[in-house]
Amino acid sequence: MSLADHFAIRHASEEAGLRLEQLSWQMRDSLDRTLDQAVRDVSLLSTLSETHTRGDPTKIRQVLENFQRRFPDYAWIGIAKPDGRVLAATGGLLENRDVMARPWFHAGQQAVIAEDYHPAVMLGSLLPHASDPWRFVDVAGPIRDADGTLRGVLAIHLSWKWARTLANGLLTPALRGYGAEIIVVRRDGIVLLGPEAMLEKPIATESLRRAFEGGTGAVKEHWPDGRTYLTGYSQTGRGRDRAGLRWAVLVRQTEAAALASAHDFERRTLWLCLGLGFVLAAVAALLARRLVAPLKMLSGAIEDLAHAPAHATADRIPQVNSFHEARVLSDAMRDLVASERTHRAALEHMNAQLEETVAARTAELREMLMRDVLTGLPNRRALMQALPEALARAARVGRPCAVLFIDMDGFKQVNDTRGHEEGDDLLRQFGTRLLNGIRETDMAARLAGDEFVVVLELLNDARDAENKAHVLLDQLARPYRLAGGSAQVGASIGVALQLPHELQDPVRLLARADQAMYEAKRKGKGRVALVAEALEREAS
Repeated sequence: MSLADHFAIRHASEEAGLRLEQLSWQMRDSLDRTLDQAVRDVSLLSTLSETHTRGDPTKIRQVLENFQRRFPDYAWIGIAKPDGRVLAATGGLLENRDVMARPWFHAGQQAVIAEDYHPAVMLGSLLPHASDPWRFVDVAGPIRDADGTLRGVLAIHLSWKWARTLANGLLTPALRGYGAEIIVVRRDGIVLLGPEAMLEKPIATESLRRAFEGGTGAVKEHWPDGRTYLTGYSQTGRGRDRAGLRWAVLVRQTEAAALASAHDFERRTLWLCLGLGFVLAAVAALLARRLVAPLKMLSGAIEDLAHAPAHATADRIPQVNSFHEARVLSDAMRDLVASERTHRAALEHMNAQLEETVAARTAELREMLMRDVLTGLPNRRALMQALPEALARAARVGRPCAVLFIDMDGFKQVNDTRGHEEGDDLLRQFGTRLLNGIRETDMAARLAGDEFVVVLELLNDARDAENKAHVLLDQLARPYRLAGGSAQVGASIGVALQLPHELQDPVRLLARADQAMYEAKRKGKGRVALVAEALEREAS
């Protein structure tokens, strides 16, 4: 038993170490992929013609904000001129402010770089209040003319909430239940992500040293809290250029939790030994009574069944009637085969039911991926799948369709003064009114926050779309009944019309509606605005 215990513990340690090492790899690769995406986005944005212009910052800001909506983890995107002043930025934050002292501005003039994790310096008081202080990873790069002249520096501030989201996605509830923790450590030993008590404090462990030496694997070690852990380790940014960041990714689990499977193996081994001892004793008794002939018959039948277990039936076990013990053994084996066949049929039936359940659950999960959790309306993913189909139908039937970009007026005040619960209830009621105000052939979706989109089909002309938008506007402006009393909010609606003969470009159509909504906001909110005629002619 001691030898079995030794091998059980050794096997469990190896399996736990491999599991923790694989989790470390997954977290490392996820961090690297996101940083690589941010580097590619900086390179892409710096080559757009809109970012090279020195004209109206409003147009540049719209390009940056449209890009930010696709990537919510980008807390701030901005362009600084060579003199260090911000030309345009998402939300207008820091515009005309001097950022020459920021490290990303100097490093980003030469090439695309990533600056390490740091607290918010200039943006901390400007961004929306969050439960945790704002922390960023900066990615910046130069904007140059064709002749190499520096036109500015484009920067993306990646919110550190992204890393916490990755860690929560990798740690399943089962792993959290067994105490598994993901820890990300900066090159100077400061903890960037991990247990609350360790955040932004230095640590020094064997796994950390090995990770920063470029190794990957798992190690058993003592941590400063006095407990023994199995820790998987790896390093981000291996083999990468200046744009990569070097972080150690540690995934630890207490030794007791990691070796729980070994103790389970010990119990199973004990029962196996007891069962094996019983079988050996029975075989010894049979041999002592010289039951050679009956055993040969039974063993032959067992061998036949072993080669074809799917065809096992009780009548294939011979009925031995020579003496009581042999008859009992024969009957028991026949009952066992019959029971096994019954259990096999039951398991097959259960498996078929399980497959049906899994298929149904999978369909439910797919439906959930296409729905907004709060309002139940289709989400951005569902909208971007349905919009091309609506444009194709408009082209087939020769009738226009339209996109209505709807932004609530006054939602933030209700949310701030009444609390998030009433704010969420207001969003749900707003979505319900949208859904009740359109036809079954139309579609209402929630993009994010207080932004909604309605797709209208089978229209007659632009006036038809505008009239339907005004009807919706009247319905949305009626008071809403909340727990704390009645509340009234409005909406600004931007309308973009798609004619049957026009080029089918869902992204551009949505952007035109978004632009029209901002025009309605600019003119005083609570109104409907169509895309300017010049833009309509350009789209046609």
